[in-house]
Amino acid sequence: MSPVAVPKADCLVTPLLYTRALIVSFFNPFRRAVAETDQGQIQISVKWGRERFNIPIPKPSATPLSQLLTTLSTQTSLPLDQLKLVYKGAVLKDPLLTLSSYGIKDGSTLVLVGASGPTPSSGPSSSSSSAPGSGSGSQAPVVPKKNKQPETTSESVLVSWIQNLVKNLLDPLRPSVATFNSQADPRSTNKPAHIPKFDVLQKEHARLSEMLLRGLLDLDGVEIPSGWNEARKERKEGVRVVQQMLTKLDEVWGERKKLGA
Repeated sequence: MSPVAVPKADCLVTPLLYTRALIVSFFNPFRRAVAETDQGQIQISVKWGRERFNIPIPKPSATPLSQLLTTLSTQTSLPLDQLKLVYKGAVLKDPLLTLSSYGIKDGSTLVLVGASGPTPSSGPSSSSSSAPGSGSGSQAPVVPKKNKQPETTSESVLVSWIQNLVKNLLDPLRPSVATFNSQADPRSTNKPAHIPKFDVLQKEHARLSEMLLRGLLDLDGVEIPSGWNEARKERKEGVRVVQQMLTKLDEVWGERKKLGA
C-alpha cells in the first residue's frame, strides 16, 4: 500500500493549537500563577521595624541568601555588608547557602536588622523606656550597653555569663511586655482601665521588639569553644526563651492591627 498523503494544513494544526495554548496561559494571570507555584515559587515576609516586605522567591532551592540580602539592601537603602536576617531566633550567616537550606518556606517571616538596629528611623518616644500610657514619653532614649564576653578558660564562667546576659535582658522587659500584651491583645480578659492609642502601642511594640532582637544578636555573637556543650546548651535555651517572648509580642500586635487604628 502506498502511504496516504497528509495535507499540509493538517500538519500545522497541532503546533498552532499548542502555540495558542501557550499564549492563552501567558496572558491568563491565574494559569500563570499556578505554573509559577508548580515550579516552586514561594512568598516570604521580611519585617524591618514597622515596615514589612512581601517578597516572591522564584525557586528557594536555587536562591542564595546573598540574593535576598541584595534585594533588601535596595529596598531599605541600607549597606549590604551591614544587613543581618534573623529567622526563628537565629542569624542567617552564610550568604552562599540557599534559602531552602535555612528551612525557609512559603509564608515564612524573617526579621531584618541593619547596622543601627532592627528598626527604621523613629522618634525618640519609640526608644523610651516608659510603657504605653505611662505619660513619661519625654525621657531620654535608652541606649543599651554592649555586652562584652569575658575571656576565660572555664566553661562554668561562660555559662554563668550567658545566664546573666539573658536575665539582664528579660527581667527589666517582663513588666513592659506584660503591660503591652494586656493593653494590645483584643482577646485579653483582664484589660486595664486605660488603653493607649494605636500609634502609642505601635511605638512600644517597635521598642520592645528592638530590645529583644538585640538580645538575640548578643546571644548569637557568643563565641563558644569546641567541646563546651553546657555553654552551647545554655545559649540555645536563652535563644528559645527570648524568641518565645518575641513571638508572643508579635502575635498580640498582629491581632491588634486587625482592628485598625
